[in-house]
Amino acid sequence: MINYLYNARDIAAYFKWAGVSSHQEEEYMKYIFQIGGDILAKPLTNNYDDLARAVYRELYYLWSEGFENEYSDIALIAPKGAVSLICDQEFMTLESYMKLLALHLIFSRNLPYVHVNFSGLTLSLGLKGDFLDFEKNVVIACETLHLMTQDVFSQPFDLHLGIPEEMLCLCLEPEFRKSLAAHDDFRKRFIKNAASRLQEMKKTSAAIQEKEEKKKLRQLKRKQAKEKTKSNQSEVKDKKLKQKTDDIPSGMSIKMKRGQQLKED
Repeated sequence: MINYLYNARDIAAYFKWAGVSSHQEEEYMKYIFQIGGDILAKPLTNNYDDLARAVYRELYYLWSEGFENEYSDIALIAPKGAVSLICDQEFMTLESYMKLLALHLIFSRNLPYVHVNFSGLTLSLGLKGDFLDFEKNVVIACETLHLMTQDVFSQPFDLHLGIPEEMLCLCLEPEFRKSLAAHDDFRKRFIKNAASRLQEMKKTSAAIQEKEEKKKLRQLKRKQAKEKTKSNQSEVKDKKLKQKTDDIPSGMSIKMKRGQQLKED
């Protein structure tokens, strides 16, 4: 049995298929680079920057081909003319799909299994080969990618006996899962970074809120000052008007007083 190693295309396809956000991609790549030769193609284990460049290049390629999310055609992952390394050539799409499932279990270390209906994959993946050959290739893919199957009662299910028409639990082999446990869980960094970002957001939010409150207070003070100034001006004007009115001889009528006042103004 060969020990298949994942390449940049596989990692990029998983990012697209699993919907890994752009700010998390670096943590995923650091984790798989940390595992190194256990699952990663050797040319990508020498330098992290080389791995990152290769993955981003493949991300652009997949985007240009239309492979954008979990609803995209799995057949778009492998480039035209690519040679299958695990399965038979006519089951290249099955190989791509099984690698996605295996990477999902690797990246989600606390996920015990995923449910898979193997008998329905021939239709959903558009496979046209003989069903017996399909069953053989499923076994080869699982063995190569360190995967095993269980029934709904968590009992090991031997795929060599044939593929049942029911859901199976696909999980990592215990020994392989144990080897991954020796590496740090990168999701702990997610939690730590998320907590750090939350604190920064709280501080930023508090600073913005304080700034807005000070701004509102300044605006209120300016408004009150303007109103006070306007009120003082009105009082002065009324006082002057009253003084002028009082200076008019008492024998004049109110109408004459007003006319005199208007004339003086």
